[in-house]
Amino acid sequence: MESESPTIREILPTIRPNIIYEVILTTKSREGEVNAAPIGLRFLDEMLSSFLIIVYKETRTYNNLLDTRRGVVNVTRDPSIFIKYLAGNKQTHLKEEIEDAELVDVPRLKNAEAYIEFKVEDFFEEVKKGYFYCAIVKAYKGIGIIEPYSRASFALIELAVNVSKIDPYLEQGLDISELLQAVVYSIRVLEKTSGGPFIKEQVKVLFSSLSDRSFSLLRQHLSQLGIHL
Repeated sequence: MESESPTIREILPTIRPNIIYEVILTTKSREGEVNAAPIGLRFLDEMLSSFLIIVYKETRTYNNLLDTRRGVVNVTRDPSIFIKYLAGNKQTHLKEEIEDAELVDVPRLKNAEAYIEFKVEDFFEEVKKGYFYCAIVKAYKGIGIIEPYSRASFALIELAVNVSKIDPYLEQGLDISELLQAVVYSIRVLEKTSGGPFIKEQVKVLFSSLSDRSFSLLRQHLSQLGIHL
């Protein structure tokens, strides 16, 4: 007799509804092209049986979810993975870092800490965004990692999240002043809590994902505050 699959609570016991969690989402197009991208998701109920993903329409993630209605949530706390899959050359890494998922026909990333395979059950759209309501197909543990809390690691993830929003905000004509303030705060935290070439290289890769316009605006803002890229 088969045992029941673990629940989200068993796999991720500290997860709570109505909190946005940053993860790496892997999706696949109808033609079989795989994409990985950082994204925020929010569980919708106390049972943690469903979650919401809000995606910009111009992204591959949006198109893939419309195509196949399946995906894998890859849970990781490694900031370099978030940055890697924001970079323009992410496809060069992706082929070497994916493997088959257990149930859905979408690959997962190797070496994530946990996985949530899902299907899209409902969808609606606004002018610029799509709202995907997802049901869990299976959740299970990945590799076990034990490490102390690091402000630098979380600041780097927060930096990645805010930098990734600059291009879409500018394309929609939205004010980016709060985003710039958040970027500056994360950089200040990194300056205080990290050293050596690794963090600097990660920030460099992250900023290379921006369009020329966004990078120019960001560099000008940082320079005015004495931060030089």
